Amino acid sequence: MNKKGKTVVFMILATVFNLFLLLIFFLLLFLLLFALLPSLVPQVMEMPSMSFILPLLWFAGSIFLSFFTYSKIIKWASAKFNLEDKLDPIFTPKKYRRTKGE
Repeated sequence: MNKKGKTVVFMILATVFNLFLLLIFFLLLFLLLFALLPSLVPQVMEMPSMSFILPLLWFAGSIFLSFFTYSKIIKWASAKFNLEDKLDPIFTPKKYRRTKGE
């Protein structure tokens, strides 16, 4: 398999992994914000603004945490397994692109 094929497979697997992380953080934040927080601080659920703020924190927090974790893991894996040499660059400036013969 050439570099382009490896890159496509890597990107598909990385996307699936990112979606898995999103699901994990989505469930964890749901448990934290809607199960633990009301039991620890009962006044929170009585505030009228919390019906807007908690779901916003839930969605935005899970997306932020999944992308943050994903980027850290990809950077670590790239350095550990030397992926720059094994994968074709996806976004490179035009002046640094290889010619088709290489």
